[in-house]
Amino acid sequence: MSEKRYIIAIDSGTQSIRAVLFDRDGTELAIEQRVFEPYFSKQPGWAEQSTEDYWSKLCTVTKALMAKVSIDASQVAGVGITTQRGTVIPMDREGNALRPAIIWLDQRTVSDPPPLGALGSFLFTVGGIAQGNPGLREAMRYAQKHSIFLWIKHNEPDIYAKTHKFVQASGFFVRRLTGEFHDSSGMVTGIWPFEYNKLRWHPLGLAYSTLGMEKGHCVKLFRPDEVLGRITKEAAAETGLPAGLPVVVGAGDKQSELLGAGAIDPAIAEISFGTATAMHVITKKYVTERHMRFFTWPSAYPGAWDIEMFIHRGFWMVTWFKQEFGMREAQEAAKRGVAPEVIFDEVIGTIPPGSMGLVLQPYWSPMVYNRFAKGSMIGFGAVHTRAHIYRAILEGIGFELRRLSKVVQDRLGVKFREIRVGGGGSKSDVAVQIASDMFGLPVSRMATSEISALGAAIDASVATGMHPDIETAVRSMVRTGRTFQPNPESMRIYTDLYHDVYLKLYEVLEPVNERIAKITGYPEPD
Repeated sequence: MSEKRYIIAIDSGTQSIRAVLFDRDGTELAIEQRVFEPYFSKQPGWAEQSTEDYWSKLCTVTKALMAKVSIDASQVAGVGITTQRGTVIPMDREGNALRPAIIWLDQRTVSDPPPLGALGSFLFTVGGIAQGNPGLREAMRYAQKHSIFLWIKHNEPDIYAKTHKFVQASGFFVRRLTGEFHDSSGMVTGIWPFEYNKLRWHPLGLAYSTLGMEKGHCVKLFRPDEVLGRITKEAAAETGLPAGLPVVVGAGDKQSELLGAGAIDPAIAEISFGTATAMHVITKKYVTERHMRFFTWPSAYPGAWDIEMFIHRGFWMVTWFKQEFGMREAQEAAKRGVAPEVIFDEVIGTIPPGSMGLVLQPYWSPMVYNRFAKGSMIGFGAVHTRAHIYRAILEGIGFELRRLSKVVQDRLGVKFREIRVGGGGSKSDVAVQIASDMFGLPVSRMATSEISALGAAIDASVATGMHPDIETAVRSMVRTGRTFQPNPESMRIYTDLYHDVYLKLYEVLEPVNERIAKITGYPEPD
């Protein structure tokens, strides 16, 4: 039998899918990427994507990857999968998707959710909130209003009647690759009938009916370090992957980034500068926060949890800025053959910390704990240009992560000693330096930018026996790249702005934003 030397990782995000070949030491040997068809909206606020595009693009990247590398296929230990979270796809018994995927950006709601009843309020656990929490009833009503399962039941009864399983993007891929309705417990986040503190589907039927589901609608769950199926002959023909190859689903993309950054110590935090910007830290003890300023999800590390501080449209704001104001920089980038972020880094490199008095709140989308929150910028003067706004966006993201991380560090009783970064935005030197100055800590890029895929590869390496445990795999496969050190003067400026301006701005604008909603009807008040 050939020695197993390689892992193929599949990382499916909102915008694209990648297949990455890693060796047992975590070295990225080859990568193939394809962009998905953009999500579409049949109604304002809806967000859906084609599942057939998901599958065809997966087949394209895996075939292209296998064609470009000259390795013995028998030396591939397995396939590790990570995907975007919060996607819902109803599938029939034959494994056919019954409608387009409803993705995490979707904002549809249930207009008339069924009553909870006292028993339902007390027993159910949702979104990481422990049983018996005084805020549970309000959280449950929120969960019902935003339950995709309940929405399909009410609005698409024919599809609901044909639904055998509700799956996520990961479960969809597993069904197509292995023929099994299987997934990882590490993929479950958000509004599902799941006992987050026990890492299992909820044992009570009421947890399902409240959200418009049945127990039978849920797939079989495996640990992040368990093989949950093997590539079928049919899937091998379509994907170019060897038939019989073990398939492992580690966890959602954000949790996989934490593992791929090697942050298995709660004193090491990781920032994902992606479409949604999040800061993560691992915990071996299940903890919750009643105001939902952070969430506690299953981790890519088996038996542990991932604490997530979340800015719904974090680096999406950078994309928004480029689309609305960045034509000049985009044209210059195209002329020079570089990414627009390279040009923006050059443009804002001479702007001092604090953006010459411009301070931004990054709430371009409301938050679970404050649905009236709105984005804001204050401090405009004649000196300010588009470049100052761009830098203020990066700083606003940093201020908000600092605010949320204080809650987490106090709750865990742990102080962060370093930060590691991933996601597309981590390629910006300015963004990473701002993070270092904002937190007063060393901030490191990783040796590979594909840390979500690396996290999936780490789980797969343990599941297939390439490494004996997660700790060994992390030591063998994870390496940091460039480390940014905080600048003392920039730290001082950010600390003063944070305490004297940013926090006070939040307190002042919170009731103002609610009043705006009541006057304008957006968002719709209760």
